[in-house]
Amino acid sequence: MSLHRTFTVEELATDDTFRLWVINPTPEIDRHWQQWLQLNPDRAGVAARARELVLAVHDLYKDDLSDEILSQEIAEITRIAEERNIPFYQRAVWRAAAILLLTGGLSWFYYTTHNTITPAGKSTEITLESEMVTRTNQADVEITVLLSDNSVATLSKGSSIKYPRHFSASERRVYLTGEAFFDVAKNPNVPFLVYTNETVTKVLGTSFRIKAFDGDNTEMVAVKTGRVSVYPKKDYEMQHGNARLAGVILNPNQQVVFNRKDKKLEKAVAANTGILAESMLLKDQVFDDQPVTAAFDALGKAYGISIDYDSALLTNCMISAQFKDENLKQRLNAICQAIGAGYDMENGRVMISSKGCN
Repeated sequence: MSLHRTFTVEELATDDTFRLWVINPTPEIDRHWQQWLQLNPDRAGVAARARELVLAVHDLYKDDLSDEILSQEIAEITRIAEERNIPFYQRAVWRAAAILLLTGGLSWFYYTTHNTITPAGKSTEITLESEMVTRTNQADVEITVLLSDNSVATLSKGSSIKYPRHFSASERRVYLTGEAFFDVAKNPNVPFLVYTNETVTKVLGTSFRIKAFDGDNTEMVAVKTGRVSVYPKKDYEMQHGNARLAGVILNPNQQVVFNRKDKKLEKAVAANTGILAESMLLKDQVFDDQPVTAAFDALGKAYGISIDYDSALLTNCMISAQFKDENLKQRLNAICQAIGAGYDMENGRVMISSKGCN
C-alpha cells in the first residue's frame, strides 16, 4: 500500500490503475484504492484533485482519449492551476476549474463567485479534501440531507452524518452520530451501509430509523419498509473473505436494540410506531390546479432543500395534488409523474429534468 505514496496530483492522474478506479472501477480496484486512502489519509486531498483531473479530461475527450493526450492535458491543467493559484478546497469547483482551463478559463471567476455552498437553516456543511461531507443539525427541527444515489436522510436535532459526495461502485457507506430516518434508493448491486459507534446497518433499498447518540446506553434500528440486516460493528469489521456474518434481520415494523453494556442485539416488534415516520413534523400540502413551479418551491421550503428547474420550460405545467403522510421522494415522484418529468439529486440539490408541458 506504500505504492503511490509520494505521487503528485499529476502522477496519480496518469497512473493506469488510478484512472481505472475513477472511470470504470472493479470491486478489486475499488477495494485497493479505498484501503490506500485509509492508510494514507494525509494524501486524500492529492487523490481528490487527481480524480477530478481524470474526470475533467475524460468528459472532454470520451473515447478519443489516448495516453499521450491525457498526459499533455493534465500537465497543462496542473501548470495553469499553479500559475493562477487556484484553490482546491472544493471538489466541484476543482473539477469545473479543470474543464474551464482546458476550454479557455475565462469563466473561472464567474464560476467561483456564483457557486458557493450555503448551509440551510442552522445546519453546517463541511467539504473535506477526501470528498467526504459532514452535515450537523444544530437547528431545533429536523433537516433533510440528499445523497448522490437519490437516497434521503432526515437528520434529527443534535445529530451528524458523514458521507461521500459520490458513492463508490461497490458500496454506499455513511457514518451517523445521533438519530436519522433513511429512505434508501434501491440498488441490489451496491449495498447501503450505515456505521454508528456500535453497529453496522446494511440494506439494498428500504426505509428505516436509527437512533445512536453517544451518551445513550443503547442503539436502536427500526424498519418501516423493506428488509434490513444489523450487525455489531466489531463483528462486522472482523469478518474475513467470503465468510457470511449472521446479523439480525429486520422486516417492516420490527426493531433491534444494541445494549452497549452487554454488547448484544435484541430483536422485537417496534414499540412505538411514531419512530417509523420520516419526520416528526406534519408536512400537509395541498396544490389545487397550481403551477408546478409553485409546488416545487413549496416542497423545497417545507424540507429545507433546493429544487432546481427550468421555469420557462415548466411555465404551462399545472398540478393538483394533496400530500399528508407521503415522504419527500413520494411527493417528488408524484409531481414529476404528473407532468412527465424526472429528477436526480446532485451536490445536495434536486435537479428536475423535463421536456415541458403543451
